Amino acid sequence: MRNVVQFVREALINNFRELDQWFQEDAVLLHFKPERGQWNAREVLEHICLTNYFLLLTINKSTRRALERKMDGLYIMPGADYEAKFRQIEIVSSKSFGWVNPAHLEPSGTRDLDEIRTLLKQQFAQCMYNLSMLKNGEGRLVRTEMTVNNLGKLDIYQYIFFLTKHIERHIAQLHELRDQYEESAIMI
Repeated sequence: MRNVVQFVREALINNFRELDQWFQEDAVLLHFKPERGQWNAREVLEHICLTNYFLLLTINKSTRRALERKMDGLYIMPGADYEAKFRQIEIVSSKSFGWVNPAHLEPSGTRDLDEIRTLLKQQFAQCMYNLSMLKNGEGRLVRTEMTVNNLGKLDIYQYIFFLTKHIERHIAQLHELRDQYEESAIMI
């Protein structure tokens, strides 16, 4: 299980590190909208923060339940098909399926960038804390339904990995926005 914890930890570190770099970008890029109705980079960052908030409600509750269920000296081994679920979750970072956001995950566009950055840092710390509490496989003790892309039941490690893949999906969107911004600047 240490390999799983390390794998998820590295995904968290890499994705949150890249997200944090976006707060150093020029304000014009962060507010650039290539088309009406499309999110700008600032709104994408806010959406990630909102989604993380709701995912962490489940992750935190599941972590508490897993710790209540753990038994001293028990080391939980994953099943033979355990890695297959992570491959299913990988798809979340691509645009290969449709994704309709519920209204509560839509960015308002009014939240302060410094506040979003602070919240993202807190969310990263919370994910890392949960992983540290589940270092011996306890994260396998609780499974929660994930309806996105019909993923089904995910354990806590997989749920946190889902959070990282959602971030990756939007990091790709941020890169597309940067490319569109640079193309629009060339046209002018």
